[in-house]
Amino acid sequence: MDEYLNHFEDEGYFVISDFLSKQEASSVLNDLKEKQSEENFKKAGIGKQDNFQIDNTERGDFISWIDKSVVPSSTLVFLTKIEEVMSLLNRNFYLGLRDYECHYTEYPEGTFYKKHVDRHKSGSARIVSFVLYLNDDWTEEDGGQLLIYNGIVCTEVIPAAGKLVVFLSEKEHEVLPTKRVRNSITGWMLNELRF
Repeated sequence: MDEYLNHFEDEGYFVISDFLSKQEASSVLNDLKEKQSEENFKKAGIGKQDNFQIDNTERGDFISWIDKSVVPSSTLVFLTKIEEVMSLLNRNFYLGLRDYECHYTEYPEGTFYKKHVDRHKSGSARIVSFVLYLNDDWTEEDGGQLLIYNGIVCTEVIPAAGKLVVFLSEKEHEVLPTKRVRNSITGWMLNELRF
């Protein structure tokens, strides 16, 4: 993990291509599909509390929040590993991370999420963002890349199965239009406890 931690210190993000195996990612994708079959996905919005709104011109994904007290076994494997990452970040960077929240995410074909930050201007417990990709055999032609901005320079991440991206929530990023259904778990490490 040293190289990833060094990259996080220098650039504010890191990418692990094989955080989960393809088989593990496929099992988590099955958990996501099971949630969909229960009709537990809702259209995602922007803003929070009084400023919350659905705006298809800004983002097009659907989400289902993960209840950590009742997690399918395959998703639990991932959550256990992300807790280890959170501990490593705390030990190395003293970020004060105390909890995390996450949801299953689906971008239907043709959808996107315009450039934004995950830390709300009005205050936010979100310190570190993370995304685990679940779609197998993803190519650059399929679109849906994550762009992470560092000033005018940006890093492009292809959303391949098992890949984990971790970045500071204050960093600008966006999801390019996808040409096929794009699934992931998206989450945030927080500096406060959620009950």
